[in-house]
Amino acid sequence: MQRAGLSSTVPDDGYCAVIDWDGKACFDGYGEWFYLLDDYDDHVPIAIRWSHQTLNGSWRRGVIYSDRGPGVWTSVNKSFEENLFVSYELCDFDVSTKKEYNCVGPGWGPT
Repeated sequence: MQRAGLSSTVPDDGYCAVIDWDGKACFDGYGEWFYLLDDYDDHVPIAIRWSHQTLNGSWRRGVIYSDRGPGVWTSVNKSFEENLFVSYELCDFDVSTKKEYNCVGPGWGPT
């Protein structure tokens, strides 16, 4: 579980594989950055639920959430094994329970 920080970069739409009325979830494999944009003023935070299978077959999984409100790009830098893929979904997020729900996707991106 990781809270996304404010982003000084806005990703190109080509990196945003999951777009819903609720927001955008994006992944840029160069530097391995996840980006989140909450597009809906419903006072519900959003999240990215991601997974990555490593070369040895094990799985890494996680959740990145943003509670910064609508219209604010947030981001988190991760590190993955190169020349593989990461999958991710855009979800609503309950901060009090630390649970994601109503997920859409998946999107895929190369590492």
